Amino acid sequence: MHNALCVTHFAKLFKLFTFEENAHMEPSNPFILNGYSGPDYFCDRNKETDLLINNSTNGNNTTLLSIRRMGKTGLLQHVVQELHRRKKGIGIYVDIFDTENLKDFTNRLATAIFKTFPQKNRLWKAAMDLLKNLRPVISYDELSGTPEVTLDYSQPKQFEHSLLNIFSFLERNNRLIILAIDEFQQIANYPEKNVEAFLRSRLQELKNVKFIFSGSSPHMLTQMFHNASRPFFASTHTLFLDKIAYDEYAGFIRHSFQNHKRKINNEVIDFILKFTLQHTFYTQAVCNKIFASGNKKITLQDAQTAAFELLNQNEPVFFQYRTMLTANQWNMLRAIAKEGTVYQPHAQKLIQKYNLGTPSSIQRNVEALLNKEMIYKLSDDKSEYYRVYDCFLMRWLERS
Repeated sequence: MHNALCVTHFAKLFKLFTFEENAHMEPSNPFILNGYSGPDYFCDRNKETDLLINNSTNGNNTTLLSIRRMGKTGLLQHVVQELHRRKKGIGIYVDIFDTENLKDFTNRLATAIFKTFPQKNRLWKAAMDLLKNLRPVISYDELSGTPEVTLDYSQPKQFEHSLLNIFSFLERNNRLIILAIDEFQQIANYPEKNVEAFLRSRLQELKNVKFIFSGSSPHMLTQMFHNASRPFFASTHTLFLDKIAYDEYAGFIRHSFQNHKRKINNEVIDFILKFTLQHTFYTQAVCNKIFASGNKKITLQDAQTAAFELLNQNEPVFFQYRTMLTANQWNMLRAIAKEGTVYQPHAQKLIQKYNLGTPSSIQRNVEALLNKEMIYKLSDDKSEYYRVYDCFLMRWLERS
């Protein structure tokens, strides 16, 4: 349930949610699965953090590509905090994954901006003045207490005008503003025409505002920023977020357990990182589960038990996946899972081993799995390859 607030009441409430005054609560488990809890709970990404900040401070926009659950959101929130700590500029993070149109985009951006500036900052009053001029409805969720800004217009042109006001407000500041827009590929699905062209033409006019466009659909974002027929073509630098290096992650895991007076040896850490393929979310999930057991000396059996318990907990979801797919699609998915990495899905050896059918049917099944985001396609120094998106699903299918 949402209750509308006047702007003055909102201003009083709002100071509770600014990045300077709302300190992170110390988590009881050091392996965070959602959100960002500060640099002490954030593993590595030093090069990526420096690159994103350096790009922005040197006048460049960046496109950050990543498959899902590789730690992209945590990295962006870490960059926002590092910008503040290093006094390089003001970082604003906004997630537009669940936005459906330009209205949602504008409201989400307005909310993110008003949550950013602390009350003591000179920009606080300017933000409140902008808020009044845009005639918003201010609301907050009674469960989470999170404030939201809603600009209640009926015409897309009115939201375009509001966006221009918002960008103008950001541009007027003397300090550099870095706006990190997560799941930016979502704008391609908006019903309004020419959203990409509208945003591109306005953003290129900004001098004091730089952007990090991020998303978990590498194919869509690559098309958006590398296709010569699209408005954002060649307008940014590109960074692909890969898995964290083995040694860095191993050190982080060891250090996190030791800080809580837990012992864990190299054999156990090696199992964890190989089981999860060093994939951020799944590594955090396994470590979180192990830590939650309360054991002071972590054994290999403890790690294996935690890993397989997670697979069993997810079985109802995996069975639902099976109902979403045809028998041939499921068979193709199972083949990719068991192989781990598939470079040539049409290879005769693979077809015979898993009874995959004809080359034409294999192509249809692969495309269907890509569209449903059950698998993903990337490239290495050899060629393109396919993997199952969900690491736990892959390990579960391996056992079938």
